[in-house]
Amino acid sequence: MAAYLQWRRFVFFDRETVKEPAGPDGGAAGGGKPYALPPGVTVCDSGRGSLVFGDMEGQIWFLSRSLQLSSFQAYKLRVTHLHQLKQHSILASVGEDEEGINPLVKVWNLEKRYGGNPFCTRIFQAIPGNKPTVVSCLTVHENLNFMAIGFADGSVVLTEGDITQDRHSKTQILHEGNYPVTGLAFRQSGKITHLFVVTTENIQSYMLSGKEYPRLELDTRGCGLRCSTLSDPSQDLQFIVAGNECVYLYQPDERGPCFAFEGQKLIVHWYRGYLIIVSKDRKSSPKSEFAGSDTQNSDKQILNVYDLCNKFIAYSSVFDDVVDVLAEWGSLYVLTRDGKIHALQEKDTQTKLEALGLEKSIAMEKTLRKTQDENGLKNRVIRVGTRKSQLARIQTDSVVEMLRKRYLNLHFEIVAMSTTGDKILDTALSKIGEKSLFTKELENALERNEVDLVVHSLKDLPTSLPPGFTIGAICKRENPHDAVIFHPKNYEETLNSLPEKSVIGTSSLRRAAQLKRRFPHLEFRDIRGNLNTRLKKLDEKEDFSAIILAAAGLRRMGWENRIGQILNPEDCLYAVGQGALAVEVRARDEEILDMVSALHDGETVLCCIAERAFMRHLEGGCSVPVAVSTMLKDSQLYLTGAVYSLDGSDSLKDTMQTDVNYPQQNEEGPNDNTQYVGITAKNIPRHAQEAAENLGVELASLLLSKGAKRILNVARQLNDAR
Repeated sequence: MAAYLQWRRFVFFDRETVKEPAGPDGGAAGGGKPYALPPGVTVCDSGRGSLVFGDMEGQIWFLSRSLQLSSFQAYKLRVTHLHQLKQHSILASVGEDEEGINPLVKVWNLEKRYGGNPFCTRIFQAIPGNKPTVVSCLTVHENLNFMAIGFADGSVVLTEGDITQDRHSKTQILHEGNYPVTGLAFRQSGKITHLFVVTTENIQSYMLSGKEYPRLELDTRGCGLRCSTLSDPSQDLQFIVAGNECVYLYQPDERGPCFAFEGQKLIVHWYRGYLIIVSKDRKSSPKSEFAGSDTQNSDKQILNVYDLCNKFIAYSSVFDDVVDVLAEWGSLYVLTRDGKIHALQEKDTQTKLEALGLEKSIAMEKTLRKTQDENGLKNRVIRVGTRKSQLARIQTDSVVEMLRKRYLNLHFEIVAMSTTGDKILDTALSKIGEKSLFTKELENALERNEVDLVVHSLKDLPTSLPPGFTIGAICKRENPHDAVIFHPKNYEETLNSLPEKSVIGTSSLRRAAQLKRRFPHLEFRDIRGNLNTRLKKLDEKEDFSAIILAAAGLRRMGWENRIGQILNPEDCLYAVGQGALAVEVRARDEEILDMVSALHDGETVLCCIAERAFMRHLEGGCSVPVAVSTMLKDSQLYLTGAVYSLDGSDSLKDTMQTDVNYPQQNEEGPNDNTQYVGITAKNIPRHAQEAAENLGVELASLLLSKGAKRILNVARQLNDAR
């Protein structure tokens, strides 16, 4: 047992009261007044870029980072429980539509709208065995396959299957007991799922991966409501239960260590390697039940931020009557009963190290760092952003697996989200007019510190990134060429042998322009959707004789057997960056930047620098047909680049080469964070990166001198007019 009074105390967080936003002209519209929460808030949660509140009037509120408040009527009477999924735009709620004990569970899809409000995908009564009883707690598994509801009569109801739909799930009473259920938490380790159940008097775990759901009692002590939480992998995903004398940690099969943190616990949360505990301040006098709303009569409560691994208190402060503590946008937010929001922003690593230096403790300094290997990321869960598509997840999994092999003691969490390009499926990409179709939402999450890095297909990233971002790694390139997938009736054909007027599906102006020129007997038509959708359109209909896709994506999906023809450069040059995966990070996040830089593949980086420089100097994009092909051989970097009219009848194409003296590395990479077309690569010689960038610029300049600007301008105008 460790006594917290012996632990050192630091001030590793800055506290600030959230103020009303400035007016549209930059003036203080709110006069710098503290931001006020909606009245009557009964329950809170956070996730997906918002703080979420439920109130006594049945409304659910969303507060954005810019302090824009929106709401909708979720229940006729009141909202009692909320659970916002972190990796999905799904919100589960419990509330009441009529008087009496008749709680209703509603599941909301926040990305779909019905009558202007989030779409309610499911409604069902939260009553165990038709016995009216009060709901005490709610939790949902991030995989959307489990939901658990705890009740004051000691019951736990488990929903298994797709929790967003009635038809694809089943509900049963998992647990019955004599004591009120005060906390629930799902724990996922590999393929094994456990559910922790804590009551006022005991703790048990259920293994949900088997058929019988075996139960194990872990302890004969419990805790109050909101006094339990699940740690992240830095603390081995342990279930934390806070009693008034000690805090206990549990694995699914045993009790772990305990800590002597005294005081009446009121709220417990876990945040990025820290244990957050709100306790009753022993110095404050008991609040009278007849006390008014004057803040002088409110309860004083103390918030402590503990680092259990390194055994110190990272922050401590007194608040008036805490409603809850939420984590979002890379910060903690303490909500108090007077309607105020207090932001706690963690200080940067250097400041924390300086504080430790004042303590003259080298050993403590070594253990403070939030990373374990060379870059200091211990106890920090690395959150990796990605698109939701199957291909994006496969690509992201491959990058995370490479990082895991290099950094055995780090923990990674994948956060999937939809982008603009994923949502707009009825318009050709070249017509949408947005430069960051598949990256904007991911970059927003990166900017808000909701994720630490983002995995992209490099071809989706503009050649000029938004300020504050950089490409920290480019992984070894997969086959960059395009592939032809034929309709089953044409599996023995090639593009050249297909009948006259055969229709070929492609969403790329680049592919269509080149192939119209090369195969004038074919017709080309736009096709949208992810790989699965496009293949389904090909196979199940007679609209297309074949479709064109990137070979790299097909191989990563394990669908190489569908490839009927690989298009060589003579038939079709590929897109800038095609086949390469990029890891985008915050440019000033040195720890993450250093960590991901180990994934750089030198040859791929130099080829892609040349390609991106060529594209940027031409001012190209997905709305004009620009194509490339690169090769690094015997220290010579070769770049072929071309521009085309939309119908392929007009084109310019040329090839240049330069000596990059790579991989003979006689020079170190840049010692600063110099970017070459948005790429930071300290481990690749500066002269090689400069030579690659100059090659791209010089080839673009050559084509521009021959009339490329005219071809591209006409292509843009015609595309806009279509």
